[in-house]
Amino acid sequence: MGSLRIDAWLEREEPIIKLHSGMSDALIAEWRGHTVTELIEQGIVTCSELFSTDRRVQQQAAHELLLNACANSLCSKNGPQCFTCITGRLLRALAHSDSEAEQPSVAGLELYRSAS
Repeated sequence: MGSLRIDAWLEREEPIIKLHSGMSDALIAEWRGHTVTELIEQGIVTCSELFSTDRRVQQQAAHELLLNACANSLCSKNGPQCFTCITGRLLRALAHSDSEAEQPSVAGLELYRSAS
């Protein structure tokens, strides 16, 4: 299976993060401006993850961006960052997870359960 690739341009007046397919190089999702700031403020991704040279760290960041893109597309009726559906609650739990863990942390899962 091919990996995902991140293009991040944070030093621009309007920062951009793009997520591409590693197999076809097709654009999967794109975030611009304030949305990029929100991704970082919410802990979905960090600057160090985006610019890491460690492939594992890059793939974890790409995975989190993909989850965010999926949640936002599912919640398009209620607007971006709608966390009232199960997908949004799972994404929020992931955002509050330990960044080193492969599974959501206990704190993240407790947040998910309390939002149910």
